[in-house]
Amino acid sequence: MALAVVAGTVLSACGGQEPIEQPFASIATTTTRLASANIIGLDRKPEQACAAPVTGTAAPASIVVADPDLLDGLCALGLQDRVKAVGGTAPSYLGPVLGRVPRLSDGARSDLAVGTERSADANRRAGRTVIVPAPSADWRRSFLALADAVRMPAEARAIIDRYQRDAADAATKIDAVHNTVSLVRFTADGKSLAEGTAPLAAQVLADLKVVRPEPQRKPEPVEMSADDYSAAEGDLVYVGYEGDKGREHGTSVMTSDAWKNLRVVTAKRQLLVEDSSWFSAGGPVAAGIVLHDVSNTIRASS
Repeated sequence: MALAVVAGTVLSACGGQEPIEQPFASIATTTTRLASANIIGLDRKPEQACAAPVTGTAAPASIVVADPDLLDGLCALGLQDRVKAVGGTAPSYLGPVLGRVPRLSDGARSDLAVGTERSADANRRAGRTVIVPAPSADWRRSFLALADAVRMPAEARAIIDRYQRDAADAATKIDAVHNTVSLVRFTADGKSLAEGTAPLAAQVLADLKVVRPEPQRKPEPVEMSADDYSAAEGDLVYVGYEGDKGREHGTSVMTSDAWKNLRVVTAKRQLLVEDSSWFSAGGPVAAGIVLHDVSNTIRASS
């Protein structure tokens, strides 16, 4: 089992001025900034996201995934080659193997079909489906249930134990309790959200024991208006955007006077992150990415 995928040891942050080989979608290959925010994680290699494919395991030989949010967990377990159909689009951070998996059609055949309550329509197309909790509320609980379904519970527990050790170690090294960290997401429908405690990135920040700004200490996000972005204030702000439209909206906000007057922005402590890993439902792979990014950037900006 290649546990490095969870610890994020093959990942690194990037805020320099060298050309970038694998940028986020819609970012030019030589871009290292958006508005005035440095972009981190641009040198991450999605093809290295998943654990090495497992062999000699009791896991099913073919798996249909009704809810694409569950792909992260299968990727972490090294089962990506066994996924035969998906009821949606695979998150980009999981790499090309899962990105090429065919869409789920009626009557798909497999040894196992897995889904969540949210993927009811896809569950029906997949046939008899094992329902596991969606990872949006608690990625660990979802991952362990998924691992039980694919008969790899011990491997999943080892991955979570490794992540928790890494988080505890990182929290001490970066003096996390003395950092107030803000999360902001610009959505495709034109909203500017100061995120709460629900997104995967927020779950990782809680594991690191960083402080969140007061408006961001409840599960629901705060929708900010064009003349008041104060809910985004912190010692450091991580910013994500949802697709091309989210990027366009985010660029307009981040070039506005109201945004540029934030203390965290004037202090040049805003960083743009990979939206699909930070703000998706996620799992152990995404959690490892966020853990690595936060650990490196807080340490670098201290």
